[in-house]
Amino acid sequence: MKYILLLCLLIAGPRTITNVNQQQNALTIYLGKYQMTVRGQTGYIQISIKDGELLQTALWSGEQHALKHLTGDNFIMQGKDWSVKFMRDKKGTVVSVLVMGSDLWTKVNN
Repeated sequence: MKYILLLCLLIAGPRTITNVNQQQNALTIYLGKYQMTVRGQTGYIQISIKDGELLQTALWSGEQHALKHLTGDNFIMQGKDWSVKFMRDKKGTVVSVLVMGSDLWTKVNN
């Protein structure tokens, strides 16, 4: 019985690690710094990965929220329940993020 359990763990283990790595690699297209200007004031957010999920950080306050994947480029900001949609250009490159359907943050090229 122990042999069967060990065999199952050996077979399942590498796939689980591979799936996590593939998920993190898929999320890297969203990473970066985004800006939005309102009434002459420019604010910045940073999108990073933590524990296999996207993490949004408001750089002016340090406040952080996980972004839960829904489908495609659509996420929901946990704790606020705000919609988050990453926008792409014609080449498929992520260029901005639309929060709550109205706040457009443009990706900053570093």
